[in-house]
Amino acid sequence: MTATITVRVEGPVGLDEPEELRADLARETVLPWRLEELDEDRDTLDGGTAAALLTAVLTSATGAVVQAAAQRAIDAWRGRRLDPPPVTVVVLRPGETIAPPDGTGAGAGAGDEGEGDRPALPEGS
Repeated sequence: MTATITVRVEGPVGLDEPEELRADLARETVLPWRLEELDEDRDTLDGGTAAALLTAVLTSATGAVVQAAAQRAIDAWRGRRLDPPPVTVVVLRPGETIAPPDGTGAGAGAGDEGEGDRPALPEGS
């Protein structure tokens, strides 16, 4: 069985910071990660980016181990910043989808523990 793990970084980051996180994730998880800087018309004044997605494909039963390794890499990356941006980790198995946050509260939020259709794990403040 395969799954996709996606790390979303939101907030102003420097030009090299998404690539540094990609390298940290690759080193920690031993998986190839794809970096996609989102074009959301929110680029920063210094030329940095305001949001980035990093994605890797998981195979077999290594998902929990890779997720823990990814979290270690994210924690280390955020720890090197004075004001780290919010980071969200999402693991999707085949056939699962995740609705973007729309503020309606449907299926979103910390109170949805135990529901298998929202595997988002926010990492933040």
